[in-house]
Amino acid sequence: MKKKLWLLTAVLLSLTLVLTACGDEIGIEGEQSEAKTGDNGDEASADGGTDEAEEADDGAENEGSGDDVWTYYDNATWSEDFNGLQMEIQKVVVTNDAPAEDGSDGTQSAVGVKFKMENTTEDKFTTYPDQAELVTSTGEQISMPSMLYSDHLGGEIDKGVIKEGDIIWYLERGEADKIEWIKMTWDAREGPEDDFEADIKEIEVEVELN
Repeated sequence: MKKKLWLLTAVLLSLTLVLTACGDEIGIEGEQSEAKTGDNGDEASADGGTDEAEEADDGAENEGSGDDVWTYYDNATWSEDFNGLQMEIQKVVVTNDAPAEDGSDGTQSAVGVKFKMENTTEDKFTTYPDQAELVTSTGEQISMPSMLYSDHLGGEIDKGVIKEGDIIWYLERGEADKIEWIKMTWDAREGPEDDFEADIKEIEVEVELN
């Protein structure tokens, strides 16, 4: 009987977490970017459908129309070709008004990265940017992004595959608006996910927010 009650409790808790995540998605396109698509079902523009951020002299633009809580740094970019696996940070965003990660009515500070990968070879790669550690100029060191709000980008990348989406970290000390740079660290290797003998490359990226 106790075992059945424990299983029921676990199921209800999982359902609560799923419903919470669905109700408060905070994709980089906006605070509640349902399924990250536009009205016509196509993928929404990553800059919220305006060119204001690209025209800002200092590289940052607060696209605060509607429910969008992010400040965008379109000039905060990076790219690398790892033996045919092309990886790129397309922009960095920050906010002090993200919906609380625990589903409560409060808000929290967060950092987000718009990330893209493409395997241009005939082989496989394995990498987990969606598990990257984040370090910020304000003294934060976050070991893992939010599993609820980040897109699933990691794992085995087969030939010709393109993966892109948002990676979001919740901050512990806040003050996202004072961040001057961020650093991301994660691993990548050639070969399938079950090839544990392949050489591992540690990727460390530092991006200025200006």
